[in-house]
Amino acid sequence: MRFTKIVATVGPAVSSPADFKKYATSGVNVARLNFSHGSHESHLAEIKQIQAFNASGNSRIAIMLDTKGPEIRTGDVNTPVVITRGDTVLFTAHPTGKEKGPVITVNYDKFAKDAADARSIVIDNGTIECTVLSIKGKTVVARALESGSVSSRRHINLPGANISLPSFTDKDWSDIEFGIKHDVDFIAVSFVRTASDIRELRAFLKKNRGHADIIAKIETEKAVENIDEIIEESDGIMVARGDLGAEIPFELVPGIQDDIVSKCRMKGKPVIVATHMLESMIHLPTPTRAEVTDIAHAAMSQTDATMLSGETAGGLFPFKAIEAMSKVLDKCEKVDELDFMVEMQQHDLSLGKRGDDKLQQALSASVLARNISADALVVFSRTGTTAKAVSRCRPPVPIIVITDTAQVQRKLQLLWGVDPYHIPFHADPNVTVKSAMKFLRQKLILKKKQKIVLVSDSLFEKEKVMTVQVRLIDEA
Repeated sequence: MRFTKIVATVGPAVSSPADFKKYATSGVNVARLNFSHGSHESHLAEIKQIQAFNASGNSRIAIMLDTKGPEIRTGDVNTPVVITRGDTVLFTAHPTGKEKGPVITVNYDKFAKDAADARSIVIDNGTIECTVLSIKGKTVVARALESGSVSSRRHINLPGANISLPSFTDKDWSDIEFGIKHDVDFIAVSFVRTASDIRELRAFLKKNRGHADIIAKIETEKAVENIDEIIEESDGIMVARGDLGAEIPFELVPGIQDDIVSKCRMKGKPVIVATHMLESMIHLPTPTRAEVTDIAHAAMSQTDATMLSGETAGGLFPFKAIEAMSKVLDKCEKVDELDFMVEMQQHDLSLGKRGDDKLQQALSASVLARNISADALVVFSRTGTTAKAVSRCRPPVPIIVITDTAQVQRKLQLLWGVDPYHIPFHADPNVTVKSAMKFLRQKLILKKKQKIVLVSDSLFEKEKVMTVQVRLIDEA
């Protein structure tokens, strides 16, 4: 079993019924729907395809809605604007047509005000960078540092600026309502700046009876500054390295990535490493060795998931990209086992710490599984809390989770090491355990003479008691 999960974006490259069948059985754990592109109609068709495969029992794929967010983008142009290094470039939301030289139209009326504090203007993730020379009314006068061309709807970053855009646009709220209606499992929030952004969305979900977990995308300088409070408030984190690398010096991105992954692991929050992981495979059938190393680094740092964007949304080789990522993850996970026990003890999660019974149970079970060379941990979890606690400990064996809720099963697909199954629970926990063992045997998930550590509650004098047991499968 592969411990690190794969999030793969759905798009035009995966659109036919045959494509979706191949996608559903390729090893993808979470399907990402990018609401920066497509319509509600096209995304609904994708959702229905995934839900149909899940209902058929052929997949257990969770669905993530990724919001467009408060982006600054270039306007629509008939032909790309050609820029030569050294050119004086004008940025404005209201071009008159009388400007001289290259003019970049922007979709943000307060662009000039915010750009006044920016270190530079970065277009299309760093393809072109300009320095600000002056502000003339609502027009920014800048100098191009590189040559290139700017087409329609290219993303613009203003590093160092305090952007005054709202955290959520009208489109975002409409998209989120759509996601609630169609039962998506995760909502990824673009361009998060503070924990208040997460609280605002959580209040909206509660008001509208939405159950989706909130994934905060870290892609702004402000988010990095507020990372601790954002991790605390969110249900998970995505390190969105494309925009992040345009906001801060690119040489700082690897260190920030590792820091965020480590913090999320210690807090028990799932973390996704995203953007440019197999970028070359949009056009080529094999990855670069640098890309392979990038994926390997993420796997060895024990991130919960890695993500494919354009590679599977619009690339020429979407399934080869999934296969390549899976191969690298699977191989690198087996290189070495980190000493999770020591690491957890160093971060105030030692066995002697009181207060979190679930975590103590999970840590005890993980240590036991390691010490007896168990083949797997089998965890019974109604809400997913126990499963998250065990995954947080990063045990060196597969975590097979049994839950009685399909929604919980899907959400667990994002967690490191977790292989979730949906089975009805009986009022008597012992009956539930026996039924689950029979199911796992029939599906060949567990085999005779394998040794497992079982985490569940059991009946003891009519009371449910949290237990950690060692079992041989032929005795189950």
